[in-house]
Amino acid sequence: MKMKKCMGFLAIVAIMLLVAACGNVSDSGKSDSKNDTQSNGKSVEIKHAGGTTKIDKKPKKVVALEYSFVDALVALGVKPVGIADDGKKKNIIEPIRDKVGDYKSVGSRKQPNLEVISELKPDLIIADSNRHKNNYEQLSKIAPTILLPSLDSDYKDNIEAFKTIGKALSEKDKADQRLKEHEEKIDKYKKEITMDKSKKVLPAVISQSGFLAHSDQSYVGQFLHDLGFKEALTKEVADQLPEYLNAPYLNMNSEQLSDVNPQRMFIMVNGENDPHLAKMKKDPVWNEIDAVKNDRVHVVDRQTWAKFRGLISSEEIAKELVEISKKEKK
Repeated sequence: MKMKKCMGFLAIVAIMLLVAACGNVSDSGKSDSKNDTQSNGKSVEIKHAGGTTKIDKKPKKVVALEYSFVDALVALGVKPVGIADDGKKKNIIEPIRDKVGDYKSVGSRKQPNLEVISELKPDLIIADSNRHKNNYEQLSKIAPTILLPSLDSDYKDNIEAFKTIGKALSEKDKADQRLKEHEEKIDKYKKEITMDKSKKVLPAVISQSGFLAHSDQSYVGQFLHDLGFKEALTKEVADQLPEYLNAPYLNMNSEQLSDVNPQRMFIMVNGENDPHLAKMKKDPVWNEIDAVKNDRVHVVDRQTWAKFRGLISSEEIAKELVEISKKEKK
């Protein structure tokens, strides 16, 4: 009898141990330890354009040297301590400005102030693989630094950069969830964009650097393609145009714009009264373009459409396209 009781007791203990062990494993068979290697005292290694960077602890103080990285951080609920905002806090787009918190400007994106960055004592610096490759060694002496695509990246590149940032912050689960939400939002907006997408579209920045067409290799060009828009700029023409800053922003003169003759244009400038846009409108070619003649020129915010290149900004672009569609219906 005693033997039976003893065996029964051992069986109960064995079951309890088994249940406890199973409790540490999720349904997917992965550990339920928050996916946070740094919080467990382990480092994480991030492969990027500059090589491989080891991050020994979960970053709490992050410096972002491009707007797209600010977009990614805010999407993950992280407030950067430093941002290369080109010296103006108003450069942060409105949907992000309210959530970014109180940060220190570290100068321009083109040439960030290394001294100011050092004073912030960051745990992680996120830098652009195009703009900051020559500063990588100096930045790495300040803090672990990862080089990710931004300036010359397309929409898909930015999605991958977002995933990498999530991993570097030990927020992979949160990044996956936010990306899922993003995809759901974009799918919803795509169905609500009812304007004629078969009209050949040309997104372009007009600035002191001239008329810069954004090809389907650019962030906004590829995003519009993914939304179902047809490009006005063919590969044959795009290949003949010079790139600006070694990125897929193509310099076009009036004659080339006339030859492409887009049926719809998204002009990315700093407001309706932008002086460079005003100058462009005086060019005799302007009024001969199909998009101009048929009132399909949409003036949009350059910061949102061309500079932030992230989940939040692309959701704002899609939302704006829905609103433009509604106006065209009237």
